[in-house]
Amino acid sequence: MDNHASTNAESTERLRALVATLSGADLERSLGGGWTVGFAFVHLAFWDHRQVAALRQFERGEGFPSEDYATNATLSLVAPIFDLSAAGQAAVNAAQELDAMVESLSVDQLTKLQESGKSYAIDRAPHRDEHLQQIEEALG
Repeated sequence: MDNHASTNAESTERLRALVATLSGADLERSLGGGWTVGFAFVHLAFWDHRQVAALRQFERGEGFPSEDYATNATLSLVAPIFDLSAAGQAAVNAAQELDAMVESLSVDQLTKLQESGKSYAIDRAPHRDEHLQQIEEALG
């Protein structure tokens, strides 16, 4: 089995270190496609929190909820109400919560999630790292 705890922790640390270096102007920097650095953090916070909620439902034996493909579009519509100065820390907090949730799952639960095609819920590093790379490239 993949070591999700280790790769998640590495991506969370990478996120935390990046957030610690950013200014307010950095958060406004464009990533293209209507995204800013701050919005990328809102996006990361949302998706890690969504997976925590889904994993809690799974843990209670209620099954793993399906995803709504309109979520990203909806999130972009409500993004202007978010305080971008808090977005980075919100992403770090969400990542830490998700990491702890994954570490609390049993081997049987992790296996069941992987076998049912839900690895994305427990292996969050690829998603985080994709957006961190975008941010790092935009900031130069």
